[in-house]
Amino acid sequence: MEGCAFVTKEPLLGPVVLALRVDVPGRKEQLWLGEEQDVEAALRGKDRPLFLAQTRPLGAFWCEFGQTIAEGWTEAIWALSDALTAKKRSQREEREQAAAQLLFQQAEGNGTNAAAWYAAIQIWEMYLRCRQGRDSQQAAQALRDYSQRLTLPFGQYTPEMVHWLRDKPVIPVWNDRRDGNLEVWYPQGQTPFECAVVKDSLRPALIYYRQRILDAGLLMRRCSQCGRIFFGPDARSTLCSDRCRTASRKAAKRQFDGRARGKDYEQAYDREYMFWYNRITKLKKAGAPPEQIGRAQAALKEFRKEALIRKQQVKEKKLPANQFISWMIGQEAVIEGICKG
Repeated sequence: MEGCAFVTKEPLLGPVVLALRVDVPGRKEQLWLGEEQDVEAALRGKDRPLFLAQTRPLGAFWCEFGQTIAEGWTEAIWALSDALTAKKRSQREEREQAAAQLLFQQAEGNGTNAAAWYAAIQIWEMYLRCRQGRDSQQAAQALRDYSQRLTLPFGQYTPEMVHWLRDKPVIPVWNDRRDGNLEVWYPQGQTPFECAVVKDSLRPALIYYRQRILDAGLLMRRCSQCGRIFFGPDARSTLCSDRCRTASRKAAKRQFDGRARGKDYEQAYDREYMFWYNRITKLKKAGAPPEQIGRAQAALKEFRKEALIRKQQVKEKKLPANQFISWMIGQEAVIEGICKG
């Protein structure tokens, strides 16, 4: 994560925010994580240092939030709480280092999970601010309360994902009004789109995100090619992107070619049948006597009957495929003889 380090220093001057744009028509989402003034400038197209700035497929934020594990956060929070109340400097530094390592593991272990990085950065920044307080016990309690609001939703939204994937009604998770604050930055100036901004709990952003998707009538699907969860317009949507659609077509072609190579006798049978059929068609077009056409049709009927029996034997591995193909080629003389009259 660019510019992120859990080290003891002065807290940032401005609040850390996460800005989220849900672009339903474009089937994508955009995330900006950093100090508020830097995020605001980045939205206007200016180059500012941010912890995270990404454009991703629609649904990534909601899905990765539901997949973020809840375990591990408590240990980091209590380590920071103990650091605030430690009497000796060596004890405080030891707990700080342990907490920094735990937070980094929680965030880094989830890859580019914006929710995990946001929570880890906010918890660390809150700790840096609490270090400046005079009452260590009150500071430790404030840190624990704040951190709990950040991490409590992790893991709670997995049942919603399960319901969506099974096309069942979504039952929203109960939400506390105390962590319901959300800012919406409407289009203005050089920022032509709306985005939701959170400075505290992530739950309001998640509710906002989910509601935008539900209002658009999108369904949660799992890509049959890559396995990624995505949101599609209907239940028939099975591929998440052009890349997966291309890969699916290539895989289908390889599968078809593999089946064709594995069943040469099937193709040989089709060719021989068409050989017989075309000869009879030529007889009819040439105005051949009905008796000759009748003999040709009767011969074709006998050929098909015997060929189907032999083809079944090939499928059951009772007859070699090359022997079956050789027999069919040898039968061409029968229809050729009838056609010559």
